[in-house]
Amino acid sequence: MSPRSLVRRGFTLIEILLVIAVIGILSTLMFSLFKAARNGNNKAKARGEIQGLNMACEVYRKTYGDYPCGSNAAKGAQFRKDFFDQMAGRKRIYSVNLSSGGNAVQLLNYTDTKLPGGTNRKMKPFLSSGVVTSNDDKSFGLDDWTKAYEFRDPWGNAYDYRYRVLPGDSTPIQNLTTGAYNSTYGAWKYPGFLVVSCGANYADPPTEGTPTDAEYWDGDMSTTGTITPTYFNDDTNSPPSFQRADNIVNWTNN
Repeated sequence: MSPRSLVRRGFTLIEILLVIAVIGILSTLMFSLFKAARNGNNKAKARGEIQGLNMACEVYRKTYGDYPCGSNAAKGAQFRKDFFDQMAGRKRIYSVNLSSGGNAVQLLNYTDTKLPGGTNRKMKPFLSSGVVTSNDDKSFGLDDWTKAYEFRDPWGNAYDYRYRVLPGDSTPIQNLTTGAYNSTYGAWKYPGFLVVSCGANYADPPTEGTPTDAEYWDGDMSTTGTITPTYFNDDTNSPPSFQRADNIVNWTNN
């Protein structure tokens, strides 16, 4: 055997590049599998949290007579704050008889003197801290009004909530003559409330930033509760197309 045949060859540049390419491909595959598994877990968690919000709203309705409402002209972030405050027990709806006739439904702080119970009133939360993540879980059960709190989904985006909007503290919810609901209060057509998570596609949008109302709702859905058959495959708002395809909701689309 020639002495030269005993000399060990080193790796060529092409071999090194091939190894690097294979490692890169495997890393990409592993990352994709990890991301898919994480999103699957997040979807399951989001569905569970929405179910928890559903149950809390049903208990709220049995306690106060209706689901959590939005304060006068509430929309967007204000609606999410009103919802959080009612779930945390900081606020509650309360029917008030008006001297002019009829009754108004008001959204009151739990310390309001109109409420029964005198000075012994305490916050009555409908969720335990941590059941649904918020933007500050430590403040869930505290009498803290320093910022707008809202529930967050597993991707860090806000859960959005919609139901009736109250017409105002001194405005009856029904017309005394016709019995028709006030236009603001009566605009809501859906028999229940709506909760939405934007899902995985909007966890870290490359260009959009914070999810917008269009990513949660379709047309006037946020004020009327009217669910369109094309909700999950609407491609009229871009970028990107089909932006609500992966939304996680508390209703069944027909």
